[in-house]
Amino acid sequence: MPDHAIVLHTAGAELATSASEDKFLLEAMRDAGLPVRKSCRNGVCGLCKCRLVAGEITYLWRQPHGLWEKHIAEGLILPCIAYARSDLVLDRIPLEGGEFRC
Repeated sequence: MPDHAIVLHTAGAELATSASEDKFLLEAMRDAGLPVRKSCRNGVCGLCKCRLVAGEITYLWRQPHGLWEKHIAEGLILPCIAYARSDLVLDRIPLEGGEFRC
């Protein structure tokens, strides 16, 4: 499966990483050293939600139950159950320790 470039915007900085199409985005972000908040890891709690600025993701057969319609309209996604289908740009990433960085 191809790797897709992922650009993560945090606190005015950019972090670049990549993810294959069979790797959850949350796992790719944490592998890159970004301490993204997580809890359920199955799309229900919404704790890890971040904004998809550019690119395309899929949840495959899963449903993002942790997102409301207003979240989806704002471009928010759940990286714990999302897979990259193209190069991505993400922001509004919730970090451990209560930090929220844009």
